[in-house]
Amino acid sequence: MAEHRRSPRIVASVPLEAEMTGRWHQVLTAVINLNGALILSPVDWPAGSGLKIKNVYTGINVSARVVWCGHESDAGYKLGIEFETASPEFWGESYDPQGVEVPWSK
Repeated sequence: MAEHRRSPRIVASVPLEAEMTGRWHQVLTAVINLNGALILSPVDWPAGSGLKIKNVYTGINVSARVVWCGHESDAGYKLGIEFETASPEFWGESYDPQGVEVPWSK
């Protein structure tokens, strides 16, 4: 069965800041796409929770919500987040539509 997605998923470790109810937390992506990400978070937010996400590298902020909650790992809670609107510029150079992780360089 073919998998149909709005944009390719890319394995990428991008540091983000996530805010919910006035508290900011450092999180890290495991997988990114133009519509969201799989993040590793120190906080287990429930599905449906609204977040503000800031990309540490690009400085861009987006609104998102938790759409999937996974298990806790050594790196944190696995959470699937979806942006309110697709944001191609949010990932900057970290997103390569060919599916290749592009390391960030300052």
